[in-house]
Amino acid sequence: MPKYKPAGCLSSSGGADGQCVDICTNPVCGTPQYLTLLAPVVYDEIGVNLCRQVGLSQGFASVYPTAQSITAEVVSVDYSSTAGQTPTVTPINGRPNCYSVVLQDLTVNFAVKVYDCAGRLLVTLPIPAVYLPSSGTGGYAYYNEDTNPSSVELEIYAPYGVSYSGGNTTEPMIHYLGFSSDNFTPAQGLNMMIIPKVLSFDPSTGNASIGLSLYLKSIYYSQYRFSHNGRAVVPKGSLIPPEDSVCMDFVSGSLLDREIKPLELGPPLFEENLKNDCGKTPCCCPPPTPPATSGGSGTGTASSPPDSGTAPATSSPSGEAAPAPSADTESLLNTLANIGSL
Repeated sequence: MPKYKPAGCLSSSGGADGQCVDICTNPVCGTPQYLTLLAPVVYDEIGVNLCRQVGLSQGFASVYPTAQSITAEVVSVDYSSTAGQTPTVTPINGRPNCYSVVLQDLTVNFAVKVYDCAGRLLVTLPIPAVYLPSSGTGGYAYYNEDTNPSSVELEIYAPYGVSYSGGNTTEPMIHYLGFSSDNFTPAQGLNMMIIPKVLSFDPSTGNASIGLSLYLKSIYYSQYRFSHNGRAVVPKGSLIPPEDSVCMDFVSGSLLDREIKPLELGPPLFEENLKNDCGKTPCCCPPPTPPATSGGSGTGTASSPPDSGTAPATSSPSGEAAPAPSADTESLLNTLANIGSL
């Protein structure tokens, strides 16, 4: 069997300096200048919006009394196998690169997540709902000429053709690009994608209005050449769980020291008075109102009860009670001096 080899070289590859390099035994190292990419390319796409009411379950309020909101995700789409109700893909006469696609009886399989008022997930419900229902089917109760008709016809440009089920050319297929193990990658030919949106939800009945944006795409794998700008650096993961890193940082760190200074009780600061000074702190409570002097009619400061052996207070000639003499006049003067220094 003949094999191709570069002229003037007995190995499988020729070097730039004329020497032969066998890459089968000596792989080329370094960074390339250009790379070849094989990527799924969208050649054409068209979309429509659909909407219908979807019931989540019987007795929804009694089963999930704390439910407040939901989200919906389309996992997959099932096509009807009944004759006359299956989607059809037909080449357009005289226009070999375009196809007419009729969609009908699409059973959309939702993953509906139910949340309470605090956003906690209560349950994930698998909910099927038929969109584009044909007449006489169970889903026809949700038929609406404007928001959920019985079928839609779309034209799409597909120059490389369509895919077929099992290689049977009489059964063109539409691949759904979704979120299950058998549909999460694009396929050559016609592909369908659906983006759902919950428009309304009634927790008391478990009914929701769910809209769909349905996209039909013609996708083919094409080869492209692009400039190489360096390899991506993969971030290294940490073996220490995130919840333990805070404790690890604390244990290996410095000792705690709050550095709160003691009060300076003497002059000139007299910081012992800060314990009762509430006027300078906006969030502090107002100072307590001093009680009235026992037996007096004014609002003067309270006096301490007389010690045993102290002479009782005498009355002045005008009839008013004379104040009791101070037991420590020097202490009173020192207190007034401290207040004046604040």
